[in-house]
Amino acid sequence: MKDTLGTLFGFILGASLLIFGIMFPDKYSNYYVHQITNYDQMITSMERARRPVAEINQVKQEMAAFKDSLIGSISRFLDAKSFGIVVGGAFAALLIAFPVSKAGSTIKFILLAFARRRLQEDFLEVYETVLRLAAKRNAGDIITDADIENINNEYLREWVQDFIAVDVVSEDMIREIIESEIEMYNYRAFEEIDVLKFLGAAAPAFGMVGTVVGLILMLGAAAGENTSISDVMGSMSVALITTLYGVLAAQLIFIPVASKRFQLKESNAKLLEMIQEGILYLKRRELVEVASQDLIIYLPPKLRMRVEEERRLAMESGDLGL
Repeated sequence: MKDTLGTLFGFILGASLLIFGIMFPDKYSNYYVHQITNYDQMITSMERARRPVAEINQVKQEMAAFKDSLIGSISRFLDAKSFGIVVGGAFAALLIAFPVSKAGSTIKFILLAFARRRLQEDFLEVYETVLRLAAKRNAGDIITDADIENINNEYLREWVQDFIAVDVVSEDMIREIIESEIEMYNYRAFEEIDVLKFLGAAAPAFGMVGTVVGLILMLGAAAGENTSISDVMGSMSVALITTLYGVLAAQLIFIPVASKRFQLKESNAKLLEMIQEGILYLKRRELVEVASQDLIIYLPPKLRMRVEEERRLAMESGDLGL
């Protein structure tokens, strides 16, 4: 029922934004066009009223100063109709294509992709933690609750608690459970990526919708008897700026974030595979040297070289403690 209402709301929102793009007055949509229109009307009325040339020139100078100002330069690219058609239209299509929960989490997906991730440190932390626990297991010691609480990675902490501290699950069952967890993680990550890719395709499409709307309005304005240059400018701004908004939203936000989210997914999936191998080594009570030799391949090249150098120096000094 919730998804049905979300789809209906998407249709209504999309239609409303299209009507908004057609009906909303151009001179109020773009601040730059609005200001230039006011200046033109002021100059025209002053000329009809035969005001002094000095006063008319002063208004013309103010208009030229506005065009050259920072506010004038920026406001050329700010258009309410264009923004509503592109952003609102893309989100309306998203509501139709995806469940409401996924559409509503779009901002969260984008923020998570921009969030700082310490993946290299995560790999190193898992590597060192598994070796430390392997040393205890190999020595016949029990992994205590304090040891588990000191594990920062939530997956490693949960699986050590469920499969190692409580040693009742077979190795085959552990492998099956963890592989299912990794598969579900990949599935959820791909859902987020699909949402971002959909927006990357929808934004330029609605940019083209706004372009068509702007061109139709421009032709209608040009066909009028009392057409002014500001009327044509307002429609043209909608036609061009919607395309700009759609392309920028797709190429600077949605598509790059989808690519980054995919890279994060791949890294996290590889980290989960490393944790899986570490759990199985702990289950088998493997020697620390064996676990280290196999798990080190998951580390990024720079970290791997650093760890190998530290291990070499430790062997030369006779200090092999973990």
